[in-house]
Amino acid sequence: MILIATGALAGYMESHRLAMRVEQLERFLRFVSCAQTEIRFSALPVEQIVQRHGGDLEFLRKCGESFQKCGDFQSAWRSGVGSCARSSGFNERDTKLLEGFGSGFGVSDIDGQLSHCALYYELTTQNLKEARGEKERKSRLYQMFGVFSGMAAALLLC
Repeated sequence: MILIATGALAGYMESHRLAMRVEQLERFLRFVSCAQTEIRFSALPVEQIVQRHGGDLEFLRKCGESFQKCGDFQSAWRSGVGSCARSSGFNERDTKLLEGFGSGFGVSDIDGQLSHCALYYELTTQNLKEARGEKERKSRLYQMFGVFSGMAAALLLC
């Protein structure tokens, strides 16, 4: 029974990772949208935008904390992404997307920032669409595979 439960748990964890990726990408998409609005209407510095709208994402909270310590936004962004992206459910492609967004965030004028946000909104939308499709296709598969693997291991040991 322990082997079956362990297999089921492993399958559930993989399924949960897929769901977490979708959720995190949706949150990042909301952040990009809010950032675009803030830039357009209030012209706030990027550090304040991250602190105001980044509470939903762990790597943005880390970025804000890191910025307060070192004072350099670009290194704070890299630090936040590097420390939290994998544990938050993002895959390697998502991590590169986040790093790319941060490298151009706050380095140009308002029109450039609006274009930057629009570009990364579209790129994130594409990643989100892929993540949702992957979740639909693989989530149940991982759960069933975990249960059946646990059952197979239990049968082999009996």
